[in-house]
Amino acid sequence: MFDRVSAAFRSRRNRLLAEGLSRLAREVEAREARRLRIVDIGGAPGFWRTLAVDVPADVVMVNIAPDPAAPAALGRMAFEIVAGDARDLVRWSDRAFDLVLSNSVIEHVGGWADIERAAGEMRRLGAHGWVQTPAFGFPVEPHFALPLVHWLPAPWRAAVIPHLPRQGYEHLSTGTVGDARRAVEEINLLTGREMRFLFPDADLLRERVAGLTKSFIAGWPRGWWQGGR
Repeated sequence: MFDRVSAAFRSRRNRLLAEGLSRLAREVEAREARRLRIVDIGGAPGFWRTLAVDVPADVVMVNIAPDPAAPAALGRMAFEIVAGDARDLVRWSDRAFDLVLSNSVIEHVGGWADIERAAGEMRRLGAHGWVQTPAFGFPVEPHFALPLVHWLPAPWRAAVIPHLPRQGYEHLSTGTVGDARRAVEEINLLTGREMRFLFPDADLLRERVAGLTKSFIAGWPRGWWQGGR
């Protein structure tokens, strides 16, 4: 059930982003006669396939461990696969990209100081931004697909998660306590207040389930995906 709900939200989110990307690509082409420049921090070609948008764009995908089998192009989009760290992207100048895109990455970059550095790099690089992350306040932890566990202290999470059904972390049932502790501390979900602090000039969109915020999207400048400024 959780996977179906998540897929429905991704589909809705992708439609909104695809519409905004198409509009932004037209604006850049009309104003500057060039292709859209995008940096996808932590991205993968599979995301662009599901996004179902085909615009003239050069997309730089930055990952700690890039996929060597990633395609060089998809329709009119050309991909450059780069090894890099979201916390330190100094190889690119300020506003080097028309759009900074990041989906469910900022909660994985480390502790609070690391998260601040990554958010600062995202704001610096992109004239426009779209940064999505799961909400700490939602009662189901999205990485393990378990209820309530993310509200426990880290030692408790590391103790109980290996003994519960979970998705994507099956190795924890045979791993060490160190493996479990690293797995739970690698995920730092954020609150709405924290996202507003990290992205003070952005609109904060909330995806809700039964009135509860499931995830946040920080988008700047305000309303760009709808043609606003």
